[in-house]
Formats: sequence, structure tokens, C-alpha cells
Amino acid sequence: MLQIIASLAPYLLILVCPLMMIFMMRGMHGGHNMHGGHNMKSQDMIRQDEEIAQLKAKNEQMAKDLAELKVKRK
Repeated sequence: MLQIIASLAPYLLILVCPLMMIFMMRGMHGGHNMHGGHNMKSQDMIRQDEEIAQLKAKNEQMAKDLAELKVKRK
């Protein structure tokens, strides 16, 4: 019996790796449906796009202010 287990041990170790990967990947997502994660990402992306738009507007305003200061300085 011990010889059988010893001879199967390398194969069992090889089989354990993919099974562990499946369970770990599932655990990373909490076992939930993947679609919920995509919705959260899209909401986060929308928020980030809004923040980027605000930062671009502020950057443009600062560039205009800087140009005005340069003109006044001369």
C-alpha cells in the first residue's frame, strides 16, 4: 500500500497544482459572478475619466493664467 502511494505521489503533486490554481483564482474573486467586477471597473473608469477631464480643464486654465502673467510681466 505504501509503495502504491509513493509511486502515485509525483502524479498527485502534478494534479494538485492546477486544482490549487482554480481554487485560488476563485478565491481572489470571492466566488462571485465575474460580471459584477466588470461593472465596478466601468464605474471606476467613468469616475477616473471625469477626474481626468477636470484635471485637464484646470491645466488649461493654469496655462492661460501663466500666459497672462508672462504678458503682464513684459
